[in-house]
Formats: sequence, C-alpha cells, structure tokens
Amino acid sequence: MKQIYLLRHAQSDWESSNQKDFDRPLARKGIEEANKISCYCKSHSILVDKIFCSTAERTKQTFDICSDGLNYPIAEAVYTDELYFSGPGEIVKLIQSLSEFISSVLIIGHNPSMQMYIDAISENPHITYSTCGLAEILVESSWKDLSLKKCKLKSFIQPGEL
Repeated sequence: MKQIYLLRHAQSDWESSNQKDFDRPLARKGIEEANKISCYCKSHSILVDKIFCSTAERTKQTFDICSDGLNYPIAEAVYTDELYFSGPGEIVKLIQSLSEFISSVLIIGHNPSMQMYIDAISENPHITYSTCGLAEILVESSWKDLSLKKCKLKSFIQPGEL
C-alpha cells in the first residue's frame, strides 16, 4: 500500500502588508507549529521517499523546519510553482508522475487545494485543514492509476492537538 502525506504550510506572517502573498514568511506561531509537526513526524517514524514543495516562501520555511523530523535532505526536495495555485487534480497529476519504486510522498502546499483534496476523500465532512495540518492518506493503486476515489484518509493531525 502506498502513502501520501499532505502538509499545509504553517501560519504565515500577515504583518508586512507590502509583501506579495507568495513572499510571506512564517509567523512565530507558524514556526512553533512546524516544530510540533517535525517532532510528531520524528516520534512516529514518518519517512517519505519523495517530497514536492511549493516554491512560496512559507512552504519552503515549513519544510526547512520539518525536514529534520522527516530525516529528509532539503536539497533532495522538488520545488514546484504548480503547488502554489493548484487543485486536487493538479496534485493527483504530480503524484501520477512518480516511479512505482516510491512508496510514500509528501506534498507541502496551500489551501484551498489541501482542504479540497481532504473533502473529496474523507468520510468526515467536518475536517478543517488548519495551518500545518498533516494528512496521511492510504492509496490502493499504482501511482499512475491514482484517483481521488482510490485514496483513504488514515489520519489527520493538527499542531494544536500536539
């Protein structure tokens, strides 16, 4: 069985109104959130074979903090603009491009795409994808045959629960 992890970026700083959305850094609270998720990943031995990360500043900073808990080298992540304005369909296409030798992937991105993905696969319509929320999704197909119907939400962790 294959696994997809979806991680929404940690809380960003809205104080600097002259910055473009793309360039907003993490807020102090966001740094705390990312550290909590990093510790969670480490304590639960979450390991991934591949990471795709949005090129927005806040997603890169979230990954920089979480990389230690994932034991994943920052230099090996694939940074892509596609995750900045993506929907679930674009995320599925990105994952479909993976080699079948890869058994787990982490996508670090943004709302509303993270929320839309979870809404499409979850039996619980009351999940709110908070900043730095981490979803673990089980996949019962090959990557190339991936569809939202073949995904099942195993767990959803939010920093406030840790």
